Amino acid sequence: MGGGGGFGAFGGTQGSNQRERLLSSATNPRVRDAIDQLYRPSATVGDGGLADAIRRERDTGGQVGGKSHLLKGKERLKSLRRILSEERLNEQDRKTVERLIKDLEDAMGRH
Repeated sequence: MGGGGGFGAFGGTQGSNQRERLLSSATNPRVRDAIDQLYRPSATVGDGGLADAIRRERDTGGQVGGKSHLLKGKERLKSLRRILSEERLNEQDRKTVERLIKDLEDAMGRH
């Protein structure tokens, strides 16, 4: 079970650094919005992303920040898949969305 590290394909950057790095490389507005929803600047768990919050909840059986993140993870997965199917993404944005999907699927236990 993963205890953190999260978005391995992007490196284990902490919190807002990871968020800013992803935002700076994304050009599509929907991709940028998805990143903004997945990474909170003030997050303290793992790389600051939703996937690492889900991993922590799975590993500990407790909630992160007093709430469960699993439902939000499912909703974000649907949103990311819609972006892939509806948007004409450049190569970088497509890879980013695909990695975000893979990271969330991994965190939620789907391999």
